[in-house]
Amino acid sequence: MTKKQLKIKLMPNGEIQMETIGIKGQKCLEYIPLMESIADIKITEQKFTEEYYEQEEDIDLENYNIRTDY
Repeated sequence: MTKKQLKIKLMPNGEIQMETIGIKGQKCLEYIPLMESIADIKITEQKFTEEYYEQEEDIDLENYNIRTDY
């Protein structure tokens, strides 16, 4: 599983650029409210990276020791 990251750049002109890393497919759109909250802004423009067009990763629960006998 890829590490998920949020990259934030503060530009000299006052612009804020944010990018999700390690989040494939449309899942990255779920992070917009978080990014807006962190920077106290309203996102007005979106550009999609190659990861946006890749298939979202599903978690394979068979590789984890998960208790189900509650």
